[in-house]
Amino acid sequence: MTTFCYDLSRELISFDFYGWLVRVKSLGATEITFDTSPQLVTPWSPEVVRRRFESIIAPGPALLGLPSREGSDGERLGVGCSRLGHLVKAAKLAPLPRLKSLWLPAHERYTVTLRQQKRKSPFRNSNEYAWRTFADEIGAFVIEDYDVKPIHIYQRMAFYAGAEMNFGVSNGPMVMCSLSAYPCMVFANGRGSDQREMMRKYGMPYGTNAPWCGPEQFMLWDDDDLGTIRRHFQVWKEYRDGLSQNTKSENRGDGRERIDPQNRTSSG
Repeated sequence: MTTFCYDLSRELISFDFYGWLVRVKSLGATEITFDTSPQLVTPWSPEVVRRRFESIIAPGPALLGLPSREGSDGERLGVGCSRLGHLVKAAKLAPLPRLKSLWLPAHERYTVTLRQQKRKSPFRNSNEYAWRTFADEIGAFVIEDYDVKPIHIYQRMAFYAGAEMNFGVSNGPMVMCSLSAYPCMVFANGRGSDQREMMRKYGMPYGTNAPWCGPEQFMLWDDDDLGTIRRHFQVWKEYRDGLSQNTKSENRGDGRERIDPQNRTSSG
């Protein structure tokens, strides 16, 4: 058995955990331990820290079929190994393992995940007006920022698993979704010149998709104004409808031209 330890005195009590998790799984982890004492200094109360641990992190290893427990034994990666650069490098070496929901898929056709952080990098927050308007237009279920309305990770994954597409800006939950087996369209990737330069250094130049993304997972660099969101949705929807019509045509044998899947939603 190969045990890896997530040390809460050094690592974040956030959705960044899932980057770390797929990384250690790819390195051969068969068990996860959580070293919960002492914990990293945070602005949250002990009660909030415990809630975040119990609803975001502790249940997570099971999404990759891994057992877990609290303990201090096991291998430790360098601090910050959940960060983007490490994911990019790992994904370029080999396909990353995929998170999968343990609950039955929810019945929402689309989801919109909001980022509404007041403390950390508020410039990365969702354009709330645009997203709520868009959600109303397409009938999407809005998943509020965890700090606004906490939900258990299994409930979140069930929403993502059941949706035809999951929308949002680049944030912890949406990157986690991109590490799952489920579709996602993530806007405002690398928002701001400093962020873009940082991501270029990590191996993701402007306009490129994340190397771990599947065929219906898109890391978009466009901002999340309403017109841009609508445009990308329409392009994707037309592509999906075209595939559906093409499949029907093939089943009928009427010889209609197939759609090239490379002409899917643009990443830039």
